[in-house]
Amino acid sequence: MTVPTLRFDALLLPGMDRASGHARRWLHDLLGEHPALGDASLCMSELITNALRYTESGRDGQIQVEVGHSEKVVRVTVIDDGGAETVPHLARVDEMAEGGRGLIIVAFLAASWGVERRGEGHAVWFEVRR
Repeated sequence: MTVPTLRFDALLLPGMDRASGHARRWLHDLLGEHPALGDASLCMSELITNALRYTESGRDGQIQVEVGHSEKVVRVTVIDDGGAETVPHLARVDEMAEGGRGLIIVAFLAASWGVERRGEGHAVWFEVRR
């Protein structure tokens, strides 16, 4: 099996609520009409929201988004500033809860996903395929 060569781009964002919208517009400009754009955009938004909510990124920090893409795959990594008490993980969610489904959505839509330590923070990544 041949591994596709990915083109990589990166974006550094301030840890503010509007970061997710800015990242979605950037991803759209980057990928154009890529068939995986919708799933990649939704998953990326979920990871950015988690970084803002649970890490130092959302407390005057920043978020870095890295995107690798080819015509068949999109790989997105969201890197936070750390400070979370736990490593991002799938959790049981009360069906009446308003939140807590971000990684469940990512796990459902992505072909694969994972978490790595990156400096003081976490790099949460996923791959979606066409």
